[in-house]
Amino acid sequence: MTKTKNIAFFLILMFTTMAVSAHQDFWVTTEFGNIKTRIKTGYKYEEIKKVEIIGKLAELLAKKLNYNEPILLDFNHFYVGIAEPIYFLSFDNGTIQYNNSYARKGQALLNKKGIVVRQVSNKFDIINTLKMLEYSIINWKTIKKEQKKIEYNDNYCDWIINSIDSTKTVEILNHNVSEIISELKKKKIYRPDKDFNSGITYFWQNDKYNIVFVEKGKETIITLLTNIYDIQRKWNTVFIFETSADFIVFDTYKKEIVSKKWTIENADKNYRLYDINHIGGDKYSISFFYYSEEAGIQPKNQILIYARHDDKLIQDLNKLMKE
Repeated sequence: MTKTKNIAFFLILMFTTMAVSAHQDFWVTTEFGNIKTRIKTGYKYEEIKKVEIIGKLAELLAKKLNYNEPILLDFNHFYVGIAEPIYFLSFDNGTIQYNNSYARKGQALLNKKGIVVRQVSNKFDIINTLKMLEYSIINWKTIKKEQKKIEYNDNYCDWIINSIDSTKTVEILNHNVSEIISELKKKKIYRPDKDFNSGITYFWQNDKYNIVFVEKGKETIITLLTNIYDIQRKWNTVFIFETSADFIVFDTYKKEIVSKKWTIENADKNYRLYDINHIGGDKYSISFFYYSEEAGIQPKNQILIYARHDDKLIQDLNKLMKE
């Protein structure tokens, strides 16, 4: 036990001396035909890739509806907690005016007026976004007529924007999926990654994320998930997070999932991607910081140790030190 405690102490010291680096939110913009997507976020979350998948599907939807005018899909990622999705539909150039003490006139995001589907959420639903876009394409003249200036002051937003009434967006969500979107659901859209050749990736189809292992051009489906939060590849081990708390482990040598589904304690207090490192043999560390009501230095650092061969997880080295 003394040796274990010494190793644990070393790891705790190593991780707690790492600074919680400051960061600044950023935007990622992509274009697919007449579709422009933009996401504002804080880290390299998988939502960035999901937005690109939405952009590809949106381009297909616009073509099916014979709509060639500019469309902006604007995503504001609330990554520090849970935020129920809220949608704003307008027909303009995409400008956001910021209504605060540093108020400034926003910049036009489209070269000319077009459909704007804007949303704020901690994760973005592909089918619901397509439903919003389909309604907007069919009813753009109505949106243009009924939109008005509104103030939105939730989820770290302080906006003045155009939008139709929120009761209408709720009504759109409650509609059944159309035949066109039902057909689009059958499309296989791969995770955008121009440098990917082999290993673990996924494609979206039928509103599921199909995790696949690719080797020598052959593709094998590993599992189907309802969501993807993160994928981290470390040596011959891949950590696949369905949510910010739940993960499974895939071994690229054995070509199979080698773990049960693990749930990380205190994950609800963490809003950054996990720092995962190979620390030797079959052992991996998973580290994150979080604030708690406990006494002592804040934020707290939680370090987990995962042993792949035995599929065992130490949830907290600090607790181990006290045993």
